[in-house]
Amino acid sequence: MDKNKVMDFIRHRVLERFALGADAATQEEVNSNIQKGIMIRGTNLWVLIFAIFIASLGLNTNSTAVIIGAMLISPLMGPIIGMGYSMGVYDFNLLKESLRNFLVMVVVSLVTSAVFFTLPLITSTQSELLARTQPTTYDILIALFGGLAGMVAQTRKDRTGTVIPGVAIATALMPPLCTVGYGLATFQFRFMLGALYLFTINSIFIALASFIVTRVMQFRMIGELEPAKLKKLQRAMVTVIIIITLPSVIIAISIIQRSSFETNYQNFVQEAFKYDNTFVVESSYEYNANPRKKSQIEVRLFGEPLSDNIINNIRGQMSSVYHLPKVDLVVRQSSQEDGGIAITALQSNYTEMLNDKNLQIARLQEQLSSIRMADTLAVGGMTRELGIFVPQINDMSLSRHVSYNKDGVPTDTTYICFLSFREDSVANLELIRNWLSNRTGTSNIKILLKE
Repeated sequence: MDKNKVMDFIRHRVLERFALGADAATQEEVNSNIQKGIMIRGTNLWVLIFAIFIASLGLNTNSTAVIIGAMLISPLMGPIIGMGYSMGVYDFNLLKESLRNFLVMVVVSLVTSAVFFTLPLITSTQSELLARTQPTTYDILIALFGGLAGMVAQTRKDRTGTVIPGVAIATALMPPLCTVGYGLATFQFRFMLGALYLFTINSIFIALASFIVTRVMQFRMIGELEPAKLKKLQRAMVTVIIIITLPSVIIAISIIQRSSFETNYQNFVQEAFKYDNTFVVESSYEYNANPRKKSQIEVRLFGEPLSDNIINNIRGQMSSVYHLPKVDLVVRQSSQEDGGIAITALQSNYTEMLNDKNLQIARLQEQLSSIRMADTLAVGGMTRELGIFVPQINDMSLSRHVSYNKDGVPTDTTYICFLSFREDSVANLELIRNWLSNRTGTSNIKILLKE
């Protein structure tokens, strides 16, 4: 077969596999679905309010399951997808309607969550609230790919699948809005700024994804736009995306740097102070993200004091070996003044060591009991018990034999039972085998008769 024909056949199969036209809805159907989704009034408005209350409760009680449930029922995706779609087909009336409903959605959500968080129900700032205040580049990627999946689902004939609810969970539009409401209610503006930025990121990139899918699907343009205005619109979109993206990239880099510092700090404390008669009883750090200022690591030692040469050598290794440049090291060694503090910390360390040793001893005892020799069994009592229903027995011995392969690894365990009976007597060996199997817990038993 011709090579070109083979390549054409493969290319055709691949394109057919990824084609979106097979189950695509008509543009009229897509347009109708999006127009229904953008409306925030009546049922959608009440569902939004209830969902905001549920999400706020989930944030307050630190319940991820409750927050997910609120995101499943919220109608927040509609106006955002509508903005991206309307820009893709130049439907400026739909764009205005989407923006109007988007603003209504935001205002209602903020007022509802702020009212909830003014109620005397708040316990403390939970981790689910804190998680909505530090958006990063990862949130951009989640919003972009989630928006792509959501808009592709909107363009299908069958919209009863799990894509749109899944996108609502992944992109997490509602929790940031509730966190902004929490910041308003408690006058904590640091919560407001971070959460509002996260919501803005999600909204813009979901709309961008919807715009991209609309263009890929090659929907018919509903409105017209002059080339000059089109270029101006494109420049404005690119500018907004860059402005929105840059802070998240900076935050992501900062988080990665801090995480790297913490890992290097732990390795440094564990490895650099390994000495026979000196122990690290306490350590702490102060991380400074400003490159012009130094971070600091403080280590408290107990035991034989380290010389200045050793400490200076450790300082010299911080940058080259442990990747901790621009970090000051403060070493506090035990003395009479701080001996009480050091001893207390050392006692805590020894307690942990003793607990570990006790666990090891318990495991070894368990292993020892599992490989004990059979003579530790109550063979005498077993013989008396066997003699009750096998009276012709004379004596019995039981031993445990372990087989090893050529590498010295145990491969099998067998119980060997030696029995002798009175002269001219016959016993049911199968009955004895079953009894021994029950008493020893294994069926690997050999019975040998003594002459």
